[in-house]
Amino acid sequence: MDLPQHLAIIMDGNGRRAQKLGRPRTFGHLRGARIAKKVIETCAEMGVKRLTLYAFSTENWLRPESEVSFLMSLLGRHLNRERANLMKNKIRFSTIGDLSRLPTSVVKEVEKTVSATENCSGMELVFALSYGGRQEITDAV
Repeated sequence: MDLPQHLAIIMDGNGRRAQKLGRPRTFGHLRGARIAKKVIETCAEMGVKRLTLYAFSTENWLRPESEVSFLMSLLGRHLNRERANLMKNKIRFSTIGDLSRLPTSVVKEVEKTVSATENCSGMELVFALSYGGRQEITDAV
């Protein structure tokens, strides 16, 4: 079977889906994180070379502060928790986007994960964090 060399997924709609089910938006974000983990592991097992997860856009900063805080905490916790799994599965972690807007504690978890996995030879997992098309055009100019 021919596999794509690079698969990119926009992680969108988890909060809205939870609301439609009568659950809080945070429930949707937690479910989305669990599904993302399964997608990462499956892609690595199948031999996908690079997986990009568009996880948090610049527009997401406009969400209520409590939701942004929850998402940042979720990201930091999952990076800390999954770092050993990434290494075990030889998954190299990297990011794109403007990390300067992220909380210091999350940036530290990102940096630890990038450093811990830099010599991994399997799939590259790229998280797009605080990214945006308009921002990319502005940065390019």
